[in-house]
Amino acid sequence: MRTRNRLMLIVIVIGGALIGSLALTTISSSSEGPVTGAMDRLGSAFGSFEHAMRGRFQGPGRSAGLKWFDGYRNSVERLKRPDGVLLGAFDSGIPGTLDGVVALEHSIGTTFPLVQIYMAWGDRPDEDFPVGLATAISDVGSVPVVTWEPWLSDFANDKHPQIPLRDQRDRHGMAAVASGEYDFYIDVWALGAARFGKPIFVRFGHEMNDPYRYPWGPQNNTNIEFIAAWKHVVDRFRRDGANNVLWVWSPHVAYRYWETYYPGNDYVDWVATGALNFGPIAQWSSWWSFQEIFGQKYPALASFGKPVMVAEFGSLAVGGNRATWYRDALDNITSKYPQVHALLFFNVKNDQTVTYQKVDWKIDGDSAVLRAIRPALSRWAPSNQQAVR
Repeated sequence: MRTRNRLMLIVIVIGGALIGSLALTTISSSSEGPVTGAMDRLGSAFGSFEHAMRGRFQGPGRSAGLKWFDGYRNSVERLKRPDGVLLGAFDSGIPGTLDGVVALEHSIGTTFPLVQIYMAWGDRPDEDFPVGLATAISDVGSVPVVTWEPWLSDFANDKHPQIPLRDQRDRHGMAAVASGEYDFYIDVWALGAARFGKPIFVRFGHEMNDPYRYPWGPQNNTNIEFIAAWKHVVDRFRRDGANNVLWVWSPHVAYRYWETYYPGNDYVDWVATGALNFGPIAQWSSWWSFQEIFGQKYPALASFGKPVMVAEFGSLAVGGNRATWYRDALDNITSKYPQVHALLFFNVKNDQTVTYQKVDWKIDGDSAVLRAIRPALSRWAPSNQQAVR
């Protein structure tokens, strides 16, 4: 009898998915605009149902490891003032799969309440508000952290003749955002976030003070222009009812004057920065400890009175002892840096965003690093970082 019930549920899931897929395909072939939003919501609903059925077949699984997180998951206010440290990760398999996140959890013996994704601005379907991926992350018990990158060059002029030509957009692009030229896009995201309804972190325009890496940096924009853009984006989200968004301000603290980009307490919920040790792979880098990268800047980060997030955490294996780096970084982190309330592993295999060569941040297969991380975590997070069974 139990087997027959299970088979019936499987048939329901598969049949519903096929019907939904056919309906979505039919609609998408002839519709855009509001219908696209309806398609996204319908697809999200099918995804949620599928995840629920999978959990029923496979038992509590990952959700059991996040039982302690129940009081936070649907509360923006509690996420603004967490008691402990919320661990998380970005894995290079995202958005295609969350399997890499789960594999990392198993490797280090924890369950992540936060899962990070990266999204660019633009017209492509993969630059829309990620309702499907956010729902998938929510369905497995975690909260999404979206690093939202304002690549203005990804918009097409034939669709948006009111914005500058592509090769002219980056120059004072944040001033254009602040003046409302990109509200056609911001408002769609804001409405998508409001419809999603559950808490979601948005790390907008990260490393805005880096003059080399991103077009929204100081080579094209002043700090005043960035602050105006930040406030405009937050105001549009609030106007559209997206009060479930937690705003994460994330400068690059290796450069001077990063504090001058702060938009103000009313517009920021978390303060963040990255802590990546590149080792001696380039002329500008060396083997730096976590204390040298992050710890020396911690007092200034903490001075804003907001919870602090280490948004990209990791070390390469070239130039030093990586296991020691992780052990020293994680050892008693709560007593060393009491305002750190989130730390997200950067679990990427072929990263080429900063260097010409591809570099590997993944730690899943590094047994020495894993042996260093597990006991380090257990010393400061025994109550909420539970092993995945």
